[in-house]
Amino acid sequence: MRVRERTRIIRMAESVLSVLKKKIRTQMNELADHLAIGSAQNMEEYRKICGTIEGLAWAEREVIDIETKLMES
Repeated sequence: MRVRERTRIIRMAESVLSVLKKKIRTQMNELADHLAIGSAQNMEEYRKICGTIEGLAWAEREVIDIETKLMES
């Protein structure tokens, strides 16, 4: 693969990862705000939202790791 082509692919991947990170972070913040104002109707909903936030945090870390590896290559 030529250097120019590889650079273009890396830039596209970085752009996609950046958008993905932003969407994940936005969703995490919205859910955290929902919990912070006491909007969970019951413990079941509270646990579900906490689990979703945990999953999104995991996904965000994975995206950051991929982004780091991409930049190092």
